[in-house]
Amino acid sequence: MVLQVFKNMMGNCQVGQPNCVTFISIISACASLLYLQFGRQVHGVLMKIETQFDTMVGTALVDMYSKCRAWQWGYDVFKEMKGSRNLITWNSMIAGLMLNNQSEMAVALFEEVKFEGMKPDSATWNSMIRGFSQLGKGFEAFKYFEKMQSAGVELSLKCITSLLPACSILCALKQGKEIHGLAIRSGISNEEFMATALIDMYMNCGYSSCARKIFDQFESKPDDPAFWNAMTSGYGRNGENGSAFEIFDLMREEKVKPNSATFIGVLSSCSHTGQVDRGLQVFRMMNKVCNLSPNLEHFGCMVDLLGRCGKLEEAKDLIQELPDPPAAIFASLLGACKCHLNYELGEQIAMKLSELEPETPEPFVILSSIYAAVGRWGDVERIRLMIDDRGLRKFPGFSSISVT
Repeated sequence: MVLQVFKNMMGNCQVGQPNCVTFISIISACASLLYLQFGRQVHGVLMKIETQFDTMVGTALVDMYSKCRAWQWGYDVFKEMKGSRNLITWNSMIAGLMLNNQSEMAVALFEEVKFEGMKPDSATWNSMIRGFSQLGKGFEAFKYFEKMQSAGVELSLKCITSLLPACSILCALKQGKEIHGLAIRSGISNEEFMATALIDMYMNCGYSSCARKIFDQFESKPDDPAFWNAMTSGYGRNGENGSAFEIFDLMREEKVKPNSATFIGVLSSCSHTGQVDRGLQVFRMMNKVCNLSPNLEHFGCMVDLLGRCGKLEEAKDLIQELPDPPAAIFASLLGACKCHLNYELGEQIAMKLSELEPETPEPFVILSSIYAAVGRWGDVERIRLMIDDRGLRKFPGFSSISVT
C-alpha cells in the first residue's frame, strides 16, 4: 500500500516533490518487506533530488540496505554521511554489520564512535551483545556485557534477553541464573518476552524443570505461540517427548494458534518416539485445521519419521508431493534405506541424488554398503565401477585434537 502510494505520487506531476518524512516512510517499508530493488530505486530518486540528504533519511537507507543483506551499499551511504551522522546512524550501521556477519568491522566502528564526540548508549552496546549472541560467539557477548556494566550504562530488557542466547550457546547455566536474578530484581522477569527467553535458555542448558517453573508461574498463559514453542521444542531437545505432547495438547485446549515452528517441534518429537499415526495426524492438521502450508522442514520431519519406522514407500510418496524436493530430503530417505537394508528403493534414491548432486560420491557409497550388508557382492562391484566411471572420489575421513 505504502509503495503504491509512493509510485502514484512520483507519477503525478501536479504533486510536489516528496519530503524527508515521505522518504523515511517508504525506505522503512522497503526494509520491512526486504524490497531491495525498490529501495535502490528510491535511493536513485533521492540522489537526483539532492546531493546530500537528511541524516534520518541516510540512516533509514543504512538500515534498509543492512536488512536486505546488501551491507556494502549501506556502508557506502554511511561513509558519504560523514559530518552529518548521529548516534542512531552509528547504531544502525553497527547492528547492520553484525546482522551480516561482519563482526570485525562492527567492532572497529564501535571503537570509532567516541572519535565523533559521542558516547555509546544502551542501543549501541546491545547491538554488539546481541550481534555476537546471534553469531554464536558467546564469550564475546559476555565480554561486551561486562564492558557495558563497567561503563555504567543502564540495563535494558533487550540487552538482558540478548545475553540469554549466549548462555545457551555456552551452556553457561551459572551466568544464565545470574541474568534471571537480575531480571527478577529489575522487575521484568514476568514480561512475556523475557520469560520466553529464560525458558529457552534453561531448556538449552538441559534444565527443563526450571523452564517448567517459569511456564507454570503464568496463571493466564500468553497467546504468543513463541512462548509455547520454547517449551515444546525444548522438551524435544531434552528427549522429554511426552512432555512436549502435553504442552502441545494444552496449547490447543487454551485455543492458542500454533505456527510453523510449533509443528516442527511436535513432528520432531513424533519422529523420535516413532509415533507415525500421531505424526501424520499433526502433519495433516497444519493445513486442514490451522490453515498453514507445510514447508520443506515439515516434510523433512515426516520423511525422517516414516523412514525411522520402516515406512519407506510412504516416505517416497510424501516426497513426490513436493514440486522440487531438495537433495537433503532424498538423502534422509537413503539413510533410512540403509537402516532397513532396502536396496531396491535405495538404488532409485541414490540415482536421483546423483542427478541432483552429480559430483558427490556419497549416495553410491551408501548404496554399496547396503548391497554389501545383504551379501550382494556383484552389485557392490557394479556400484564401485560406476563410481570409477564417473570419476568420483570419496575424500578420506580425518580426526583432529586440540592441544592446550
